[in-house]
Amino acid sequence: MNRNIVITAVLCFAILTGCDNSQRSRAYKFQQMAEKINRNCPTRMSETIMLDSARYNAEANSISYFYSVSGVLDDADYMTTHYIAFKQALQEAIDNSVEMEEYRKANTSIHYIYHSDLNKEQLAEFSFNIH
Repeated sequence: MNRNIVITAVLCFAILTGCDNSQRSRAYKFQQMAEKINRNCPTRMSETIMLDSARYNAEANSISYFYSVSGVLDDADYMTTHYIAFKQALQEAIDNSVEMEEYRKANTSIHYIYHSDLNKEQLAEFSFNIH
Protein backbone atom coordinates (compact mmCIF):
# COMPACT_ATOMS: atom_id res chain seq x y z
CA MET A 1 0.00 0.00 0.00
CA ASN A 2 2.82 2.44 0.81
CA ARG A 3 4.32 1.66 -2.58
CA ASN A 4 1.07 2.73 -4.31
CA ILE A 5 1.04 6.00 -2.36
CA VAL A 6 4.63 6.73 -3.37
CA ILE A 7 3.92 5.92 -7.02
CA THR A 8 0.82 8.12 -6.99
CA ALA A 9 2.74 10.99 -5.39
CA VAL A 10 5.54 10.71 -7.94
CA LEU A 11 3.05 10.67 -10.84
CA CYS A 12 1.21 13.72 -9.47
CA PHE A 13 4.50 15.56 -9.08
CA ALA A 14 5.53 14.67 -12.64
CA ILE A 15 2.20 15.86 -14.04
CA LEU A 16 2.33 19.13 -12.11
CA THR A 17 5.93 19.74 -13.12
CA GLY A 18 5.03 19.08 -16.75
CA CYS A 19 2.22 21.63 -16.60
CA ASP A 20 4.56 24.19 -15.07
CA ASN A 21 7.18 23.57 -17.76
CA SER A 22 4.52 23.93 -20.44
CA GLN A 23 3.44 27.29 -19.00
CA ARG A 24 7.05 28.47 -18.78
CA SER A 25 7.64 27.34 -22.35
CA ARG A 26 4.57 29.22 -23.56
CA ALA A 27 5.58 32.33 -21.60
CA TYR A 28 9.07 32.20 -23.08
CA LYS A 29 7.68 31.80 -26.61
CA PHE A 30 5.24 34.69 -26.22
CA GLN A 31 7.95 36.85 -24.67
CA GLN A 32 10.17 36.11 -27.67
CA MET A 33 7.33 37.01 -30.04
CA ALA A 34 6.88 40.38 -28.29
CA GLU A 35 10.62 41.06 -28.46
CA LYS A 36 10.63 40.27 -32.18
CA ILE A 37 7.81 42.76 -32.72
CA ASN A 38 9.70 45.38 -30.70
CA ARG A 39 12.83 44.98 -32.84
CA ASN A 40 10.76 46.21 -35.79
CA CYS A 41 9.08 49.08 -33.94
CA PRO A 42 7.98 51.67 -34.51
CA THR A 43 6.01 50.21 -37.42
CA ARG A 44 3.58 52.25 -39.46
CA MET A 45 0.31 50.29 -39.72
CA SER A 46 -1.58 52.91 -41.71
CA GLU A 47 -1.48 56.62 -42.38
CA THR A 48 -2.86 57.33 -38.89
CA ILE A 49 -1.66 54.35 -36.78
CA MET A 50 1.86 53.51 -35.61
CA LEU A 51 2.67 50.35 -33.60
CA ASP A 52 5.10 51.51 -30.91
CA SER A 53 5.69 48.32 -28.93
CA ALA A 54 4.33 45.04 -27.60
CA ARG A 55 4.63 43.53 -24.13
CA TYR A 56 3.81 40.04 -22.89
CA ASN A 57 2.81 39.62 -19.23
CA ALA A 58 3.40 36.00 -18.22
CA GLU A 59 1.56 36.27 -14.88
CA ALA A 60 -1.61 37.52 -16.55
CA ASN A 61 -1.02 35.55 -19.78
CA SER A 62 -1.71 38.72 -21.75
CA ILE A 63 -0.17 40.52 -24.68
CA SER A 64 -0.47 44.29 -24.99
CA TYR A 65 0.08 46.28 -28.16
CA PHE A 66 0.78 49.99 -27.81
CA TYR A 67 -0.06 52.35 -30.66
CA SER A 68 0.27 56.05 -31.41
CA VAL A 69 -2.48 57.59 -33.50
CA SER A 70 -2.48 60.79 -35.50
CA GLY A 71 -4.83 62.72 -37.72
CA VAL A 72 -8.56 62.16 -37.21
CA LEU A 73 -7.90 59.32 -34.73
CA ASP A 74 -5.88 61.62 -32.45
CA ASP A 75 -9.05 62.86 -30.78
CA ALA A 76 -10.49 61.44 -27.55
CA ASP A 77 -14.06 62.33 -28.55
CA TYR A 78 -13.69 60.63 -31.92
CA MET A 79 -12.28 57.47 -30.30
CA THR A 80 -15.10 57.43 -27.73
CA THR A 81 -17.79 57.98 -30.36
CA HIS A 82 -16.47 55.15 -32.54
CA TYR A 83 -15.38 52.81 -29.71
CA ILE A 84 -17.92 50.05 -30.49
CA ALA A 85 -17.10 50.02 -34.21
CA PHE A 86 -13.36 49.87 -33.49
CA LYS A 87 -13.84 47.06 -30.97
CA GLN A 88 -15.95 45.03 -33.43
CA ALA A 89 -13.36 45.49 -36.18
CA LEU A 90 -10.57 44.40 -33.84
CA GLN A 91 -12.58 41.36 -32.69
CA GLU A 92 -13.13 40.32 -36.31
CA ALA A 93 -9.42 40.75 -37.05
CA ILE A 94 -8.52 38.58 -34.04
CA ASP A 95 -11.07 35.92 -34.97
CA ASN A 96 -9.83 35.73 -38.57
CA SER A 97 -6.09 36.09 -37.97
CA VAL A 98 -3.84 33.07 -38.39
CA GLU A 99 -1.19 34.94 -36.37
CA MET A 100 -3.51 34.93 -33.33
CA GLU A 101 -3.95 31.14 -33.32
CA GLU A 102 -1.17 30.59 -30.74
CA TYR A 103 -2.81 33.11 -28.41
CA ARG A 104 -6.24 31.52 -28.90
CA LYS A 105 -4.90 28.07 -28.00
CA ALA A 106 -3.35 29.47 -24.82
CA ASN A 107 -6.42 31.55 -23.81
CA THR A 108 -4.30 34.68 -23.87
CA SER A 109 -5.83 38.09 -23.22
CA ILE A 110 -5.06 40.73 -25.82
CA HIS A 111 -5.00 44.46 -25.19
CA TYR A 112 -4.75 47.23 -27.76
CA ILE A 113 -3.84 50.57 -26.21
CA TYR A 114 -3.98 53.73 -28.32
CA HIS A 115 -2.18 56.95 -27.37
CA SER A 116 -2.24 60.41 -28.87
CA ASP A 117 0.76 61.15 -31.06
CA LEU A 118 0.51 64.80 -30.02
CA ASN A 119 0.21 64.68 -26.23
CA LYS A 120 0.88 60.95 -25.49
CA GLU A 121 -2.36 60.61 -23.48
CA GLN A 122 -4.23 57.32 -23.68
CA LEU A 123 -7.22 57.65 -25.97
CA ALA A 124 -8.65 54.12 -25.92
CA GLU A 125 -8.02 50.57 -24.75
CA PHE A 126 -9.62 47.47 -26.19
CA SER A 127 -9.33 44.18 -24.28
CA PHE A 128 -10.23 40.70 -25.49
CA ASN A 129 -10.17 37.30 -23.83
CA ILE A 130 -9.77 34.99 -26.78
CA HIS A 131 -10.39 31.25 -26.87
